[in-house]
Amino acid sequence: MRKTGFLQNFETFAGILLSIMIFISCERTDYELLDPESAGVWTLFDTSDGLPGNCVEDIRKDRNGNLWMTFPGQGIAKYSDGVWTYYKAVTSPLLSNTVRCIAETSDGSLIFGTSTGLSILSETNTWDSYVDPVTTMSVTAIKVASDGKVWVGTADQGFYVDSGSGFIKTFSEIYKNINVIEEDASGNIWIGTDNGLIKWNGTSYTYLSLLNGLPDNKISSLRRDSKKRLWIGTRFGKTVSWIDRKGMHQLSLLNGRDTCSINDIFEDRSGDIWFATAYDGLIKYDGIIPISIRENDGLPENKIRSIGEDKYGSLWFGLESKGVVRYTLPIN
Repeated sequence: MRKTGFLQNFETFAGILLSIMIFISCERTDYELLDPESAGVWTLFDTSDGLPGNCVEDIRKDRNGNLWMTFPGQGIAKYSDGVWTYYKAVTSPLLSNTVRCIAETSDGSLIFGTSTGLSILSETNTWDSYVDPVTTMSVTAIKVASDGKVWVGTADQGFYVDSGSGFIKTFSEIYKNINVIEEDASGNIWIGTDNGLIKWNGTSYTYLSLLNGLPDNKISSLRRDSKKRLWIGTRFGKTVSWIDRKGMHQLSLLNGRDTCSINDIFEDRSGDIWFATAYDGLIKYDGIIPISIRENDGLPENKIRSIGEDKYGSLWFGLESKGVVRYTLPIN
């Protein structure tokens, strides 16, 4: 039977539509494949689930999708598809069980900042380390920059930079306590200290403090977001700040306190900014208004130390004394 023009056009359209649907289904991300029923669910993990401790200092996802966490005095843990693996100084080459921070190099090696130096785990599961031969190196911050340089901050010995030929130490009594290190969208390195911010532009250092508009001189967290803003959290400021090409801006988090103590800052897959506070739970900023999330909203406690994200887009919040809680974001 001869097909009519309408039928031929319909079959052509149906074929194109089917091809598009197949293409889209192949391009779907892990985020889109999540079970919708898990959205908005808070799941707590603590020592009763086998965790080595209930205080989680740092959370980082590696390039293979594994989630790494540090437990002060209790070593580190890796979470991969429901399986936990633990590392302690007594059972591995980890320098110390006191681990404050984690970073990943371009070759997939993980660097753990410990109270006595750096422990390095390669993708082939071999260990290496670096310790200062002269003084104790209590590591508080690590940043692997886009140019491959490794920046390391310490509790009272300033910071170190490895450009590929070994670490070089920079010490100043005023800026000896380093809390966090971040790189902005232009490649500048920002170092948060107890006495303000240090900026390295590749050739020289400049310094920012309360006099330059910072909410407080004790910088506790830094985070670059997808809009090229550098967010700045402090220990005792009344606001949080961000820096962009137009300058420095302030944001009140409306937390009801005279100060807003920020332990960590994170951007989720939707572009919302999350603030982990020392006393006021979580604050989510969607670009319009900050929203507080506290114990009565599902959090196990209001003292949040760290934020991370797994390969499925779920957020993980490290707590001060009750473990780590996973929150599955709603699917957009």
